[in-house]
Amino acid sequence: MPENRIKTRTCRTDSPLRRPWATRSQIVTILLMCGVLWHPVTAQAQDITAYSDDAQVLADLGSEDYAVRQAATRRLLQDDDLTQDDLDRLFVQCETPEQRHRLLRIARHHDIRRMIETRFRDTTGPGSMGLSHTVVQVRTEEADESQAQPRTGVMAALTLPGFPAYATMDPGDVIIEFDGQPIPEKVIGQTFLQMIKAKRAGDTIRMTVVRNGSTVEVQMTLNNSQALSEAYDINGVTLNNPYRKQWAQTREAMLSLVEAEGPDDDSPDAPATEPAP
Repeated sequence: MPENRIKTRTCRTDSPLRRPWATRSQIVTILLMCGVLWHPVTAQAQDITAYSDDAQVLADLGSEDYAVRQAATRRLLQDDDLTQDDLDRLFVQCETPEQRHRLLRIARHHDIRRMIETRFRDTTGPGSMGLSHTVVQVRTEEADESQAQPRTGVMAALTLPGFPAYATMDPGDVIIEFDGQPIPEKVIGQTFLQMIKAKRAGDTIRMTVVRNGSTVEVQMTLNNSQALSEAYDINGVTLNNPYRKQWAQTREAMLSLVEAEGPDDDSPDAPATEPAP
């Protein structure tokens, strides 16, 4: 699955709503290509402020500001109390393809998540984030630039709907601390996998993540690694049955609520997020 099958690549710098809503030369070039050049800032918790009504949810999902759309999507992805009825009600009020696309993404995540919770409710075992990753080197800018040292990070390449990384991380996010400990300098892909599996399904972990030039604190509750193997194919991209069948039924039911044809790019093997403008 993604967490242990992706080839490790290192970029080296030296070479209510009706209820409350609970989202320098080559060195510089390489870092920019990795999307991980950053300025140290005070870590802030993720903004998951509750929404108060449907109109604000839809306004944010359709905002001209990409950051606002992303934040709104993340809030709803993290709301495990969100029901399909809530999503259906919002879906019929959509006025733009952007809003519908994002609500379908959110619905897919929660549909798969709920199935996993039902099928693995009493199952224990190693934890899983639902994350494909690659090792990178990031250079932090300190007060004295001459003393700046590169540090190792783990960059999210892909996150999978139904799993906690999908709700809390974006592709391109770089993990620099895992559960309170810096990512080891000699880490490789398998090392990070072992760090995850050393935790158990149901454990809550905190990570410091570099995102869009800032650091944020990300918290997630790990899923079960067995669920990852069951839900996705060996490449960690396509949903297996019965998850694929269940999501197809849910998607069809949502699209039947509106006259306009829904977007096609919400399929399980589509990119997890839209590209930033």
